[in-house]
Amino acid sequence: MAIYSGFNPIPPVKGLHVKGMITLGSDVVIPDSLLLKLKPQNSTRLGSPSVLGNTTNTQLPERRILNVVNTYLKTPLTDEELKLILANRYKFEFTIGAGDRREVLKERFRLTTNWHGEDVNNLLLSPEPWDGWPPYLFSFSFSGRTGEMSLTDSHSSGNTYGAIRYLTIRVKP
Repeated sequence: MAIYSGFNPIPPVKGLHVKGMITLGSDVVIPDSLLLKLKPQNSTRLGSPSVLGNTTNTQLPERRILNVVNTYLKTPLTDEELKLILANRYKFEFTIGAGDRREVLKERFRLTTNWHGEDVNNLLLSPEPWDGWPPYLFSFSFSGRTGEMSLTDSHSSGNTYGAIRYLTIRVKP
């Protein structure tokens, strides 16, 4: 039921709003500009078993999450857009894929199934990118608070052949 004042309808209100106070019960609004950046059409050079794609090589120092995410986007996210995503992760799907960074071994690649955007410290990503020996043993850390992430591997001599080859953030349906 709508109540009208004169000829101008009152705009619908989500939640409770008191002028000069906090709005209760409203939901986070995702700007259209951010929605466009998270569409598959804005992704670029994502890896797969048949395409090497962009690689973010394994290493010990942490990297800015923003820099890694933007590696796989045509139109990059801003710092503020990433902060909005990280503050409202329940609204987004995160997918990461890791594998070998060598072109001749690009088929050693899999999307992980045990990480979905939450903060983790030295999470052993699974499944392994291949069933052979030695395993890569990708160890992943991700912190929304610090805005930093890292990926290391123990394959061969360690941090030599592993890489993030796929990273997407999508709005949940």
